[in-house]
Amino acid sequence: MSDDWPVRGRSNEEIRRIAGSTKRDYRVERIRPVNVLRCLQSGSIQTIYGRKTLIFKIVEDQELGSIDAKTEFSREAVTVTCKRSVELGARFGLDRHRMTLAHELGHATMHSGEAKFRLSGATGTTSLSEISAYTSAEHQAKVFASAFLIHDEDATTMTSAEEIAEQFGVSFQAASICLERLAKKAERARSVERVLKMSEEAKAALKNASTTKRPAYLDDICTVCHQQTLLPNGSNQVSCDTCRFKGARYQDGDKAA
Repeated sequence: MSDDWPVRGRSNEEIRRIAGSTKRDYRVERIRPVNVLRCLQSGSIQTIYGRKTLIFKIVEDQELGSIDAKTEFSREAVTVTCKRSVELGARFGLDRHRMTLAHELGHATMHSGEAKFRLSGATGTTSLSEISAYTSAEHQAKVFASAFLIHDEDATTMTSAEEIAEQFGVSFQAASICLERLAKKAERARSVERVLKMSEEAKAALKNASTTKRPAYLDDICTVCHQQTLLPNGSNQVSCDTCRFKGARYQDGDKAA
């Protein structure tokens, strides 16, 4: 029995967008913690293949054995089945069981084909996700679960993984990953802001330089520094804008040394 399946590749950002769309469809994007049981009991789900009937079944633990929950697919419906202990745990706010059900909701939303399931005691990675997380059904469902239960906009106001875990009813690991991701996103935004500011300053400096009037230098060459930077300074007198020489201007026909 496989614990993972290759699926159409999706980036983490795309998965988070799908989770956000699912939250809006269930109108839970501003609610915390999200009542994932109520979503599963709604009877309907907007999948990437279109809207389908959502069937949520609770069975005795021994019926699923080593599986905590599974998701099965047909043309018109998606069926999510979970152990009674998982449903009770989620009802009482236990983070692992909430994550398990959100994980299955991710399968229901994004995947199709053969049944997908989460094994009891499953960890964060599988052999497939370690090689190709992009195409791993379990990795995709894990990212979806975190994004579905955690609202980034609210999480950015929180200062610790413990606070995120408590406020959204997720595992400490999921909260820590979220906090690190948001911190990196904020730093990238600050870097972009700094680059844009430097760019605007450079544009302003170039504009000022281009609009600054150049002094009306004489055609003569300074005899001291040999630069064409002489300015008239009274009757037949000149001053050099480069070396600050002051003296008489050459008469017509004279040459600078």
